[in-house]
Amino acid sequence: MQRRFLHIILAATEDGRYLAESAEAAIASSRACGVETCPTVVAPASVESTVREALAAWPEIRILLIDTDSLARLYNSGAEASDSEVILFLREGVLFHEAALRTLLESLALDASIGAVGPFTDRTVYSWQNLNGAHMQEGGGEDPSTWLGRRITGPTDSIFLENVALLMRRRVFEQVGMFSADFMGVGGEDIDLSFRLKCVGYHLLRTPVYVPHAGAELYDLFATERTSPRGLLLNRWGLDVGVPEKLWMDALMAIDWQQGVSLVRATCRSAMLSAPLVSIMIPTYNRPQYFRETLESALSQTYPNIEVIVCDNSTDNRTEELMRTYQGDMRVRYLRNKDAKTKAENFMPFEHLAQGEFLQWCMDDDILLPDKITQMVDAFLSEPTAALVTSVRGIIDGNGAFLGMWKNAPPIHGVYGCFSGTAIGRAVLVELSSFLGEPSAVLFRRRDLTHHYWRAESRGYQTISDCVMWLELLEKGDAVIFSRPLSLFRQHDGQEGQQPDTIVLSRIEWRRLIEEYWRKRVFLTKEADYRAALRKLEEERTEIALMLPRVSPALRKEYEAARQTFTSS
Repeated sequence: MQRRFLHIILAATEDGRYLAESAEAAIASSRACGVETCPTVVAPASVESTVREALAAWPEIRILLIDTDSLARLYNSGAEASDSEVILFLREGVLFHEAALRTLLESLALDASIGAVGPFTDRTVYSWQNLNGAHMQEGGGEDPSTWLGRRITGPTDSIFLENVALLMRRRVFEQVGMFSADFMGVGGEDIDLSFRLKCVGYHLLRTPVYVPHAGAELYDLFATERTSPRGLLLNRWGLDVGVPEKLWMDALMAIDWQQGVSLVRATCRSAMLSAPLVSIMIPTYNRPQYFRETLESALSQTYPNIEVIVCDNSTDNRTEELMRTYQGDMRVRYLRNKDAKTKAENFMPFEHLAQGEFLQWCMDDDILLPDKITQMVDAFLSEPTAALVTSVRGIIDGNGAFLGMWKNAPPIHGVYGCFSGTAIGRAVLVELSSFLGEPSAVLFRRRDLTHHYWRAESRGYQTISDCVMWLELLEKGDAVIFSRPLSLFRQHDGQEGQQPDTIVLSRIEWRRLIEEYWRKRVFLTKEADYRAALRKLEEERTEIALMLPRVSPALRKEYEAARQTFTSS
């Protein structure tokens, strides 16, 4: 590679938090490779002061301010200001190193038919280039670059490359029309460019090198990189990014791209039609003010193949009147369940109404984030041992204000972790913890759990029926837990779980559940674990004692009897 031919275009997309680190790493790796470069940082004009402050130590860096938040337009502006033969597009946070840059340059130089090359990294929108480096290195594990070097002998052909780090020849970039300025914000412009490159005969290569991202552990509560470009990609390519990635990636891997756009569109349609049906089940009772938000969140899922079933046993007609607005939506089925006197009776019709291969409970005060079903079905397709998929959860109050994250989730590195069902089941029982989430958080297969709540209640579990369901699933397989919230749990005074009667009864039920699994020697296989779970119950004695005067005498007596059983055992 001749000198002075590499132009690094670094886009400020993380509010300047990692700009200095990215710039320093890019400049150092270029110098180490013997490549001269004059980096350009492209940034929205709205963050000018932050960008200039972050780059004060590098006067050689050119700063190009554009009045736009579109990543496509930022990158294009940087390229238009360049006369270099080769361009490296970088997003803020990527930390390049000498070996990675050298390998990318060598890979691009292999053949004129190579349109672009990119590395593996730990901060991607899709899993195609994702490598969970932090998890691999945990506890002194293997370095990701070493792992790649042992398993992938050279660059491999790719359907698309994400623009977190993308190396291209300038003439090729201009030949296919650069990034499409029709993409607003961040997301989709890299898929569109990649597809155009492939349709005119260029190859895209993923190189067996790893570059970390300084912000890999961060997430956006309402991530839009998948959702915002959905309509444009669907219109141009027939690609619905609400379809699980594995389905459309596997389908597109098999085609001859030079047959043209029509073949791509037809293939994407076939992938969409193969997406399994998901039933979202919403039981509701006298909460129309929250229920409407919940229903809208279900209908706003990017996943294209859903049915939404509402069972309503409210004592008034407010929810029934609200549902008239949705009569024209064929995804929605509404049952006015006036005869149901209990929660379990209102839940029972779902067993017969739900037709989906996958089932998603959704309580009538919680929120499903837009890509929840898409991400979770994709995880099921990618992890054959999974019996349930959940995520860490955000918490909102009665007014919808974000309160923070639910605690006690296991450490998760990367997009998600796949955990042993046995280990997670043990942790649930020993810690008396619902860290897997309330019903709205979890997706599961219909075939794995057919009777749901009423089965748990028939076994004597009224307040922790969700934990009982999850443990039944974990007897059959593993748990996938996403590191980003995919649902929001609402805390408010009207919740059943906030009432003293419910809290006291839950401790009785936890005791019963611990004994049940100890007798079966499932999850609790060691006496030390069994004793630890009982001690956890006793540690809550002071907290529960404050509630006992506010519960019925019969419940108080039942609690004390259960405690005496613990003391004597």
